[in-house]
Amino acid sequence: MVTAGYGPAPSQAGDLYLPPGDGIHPVVVLIHGGFWTAMLDRSQLAPLAQDLVTRGYAVWNIDYRGLGEDGGGWPGTLEDAAAAVDTLAGLAAGDLPGGQTAADSARGRLDLDRAVAIGHSAGGQLALWLASRPGLPAGAPGSGSPGVPLAAAVSLAGVLDLRAADADELGARFGDPTVPPPAKAPAPARPELAPAIAGLTPHGTTAALLGGRADAIPDRYALASPLERLPLGVPQLVVHGDADTGVPPTQSRTYVTAARERGEQVEYVEIPGADHFDVIDPDHPSWQAVVRRLPDLLKTAGD
Repeated sequence: MVTAGYGPAPSQAGDLYLPPGDGIHPVVVLIHGGFWTAMLDRSQLAPLAQDLVTRGYAVWNIDYRGLGEDGGGWPGTLEDAAAAVDTLAGLAAGDLPGGQTAADSARGRLDLDRAVAIGHSAGGQLALWLASRPGLPAGAPGSGSPGVPLAAAVSLAGVLDLRAADADELGARFGDPTVPPPAKAPAPARPELAPAIAGLTPHGTTAALLGGRADAIPDRYALASPLERLPLGVPQLVVHGDADTGVPPTQSRTYVTAARERGEQVEYVEIPGADHFDVIDPDHPSWQAVVRRLPDLLKTAGD
């Protein structure tokens, strides 16, 4: 594993994992959750990266500026996710000023025609939003021709309907330091940011991410919410546990229904008894359901 930067901030970086040997490999972009806050980082998904690389995938496990640090929120968080994916082009070409060691190791080894984003929770929103970039209007965060278009996208317990997330004030626990974290939640990577984040999230993290409630800034919600970016135009896999109390399964169910109505290629897998963090446990059946479907997902993308 080697680390490469795609911007000047410490959070503008990712870890590149490559299978042994000299072959060319499909690429998985991993995007961590944490309700878009800077309290969590890419280490949350390192076990998935390690599992994927043993299965023959190159993995780009990314960070991005989140709520509570300079540049986090609108539009920085979205712009960072887009820039991180486009950095794959430099890695594949062996030319990346912010990470030449990584680029040297990746030269000629990344199959960018088979790049898939897999995101958890808030990262699920970012994964599906990234797939929508070719359809974004000029001037929107992430707009313009993507340097690396995604072939497919996977959401794990994702926040896919931002208007509903705002109405439900999802993530408001970050604004209440007396509320204990949910079971199985990872320890925060940057707990010192908790007071700053608490001040930003009285109505949940969606409003903090976008800079206001949905009724006040509907245009931003329309640009960022995967539900409102349909159709994405790439195959999608949506996975959610039916025991998830952090992000309710209705987020995924509503999205999948709308996607199918728009003619999208989308498969929905709801895991009985799985909670919000089971879906990122490499030993859990929910993750096994993902890796079983990845080869077909990428094959469908190439058809």
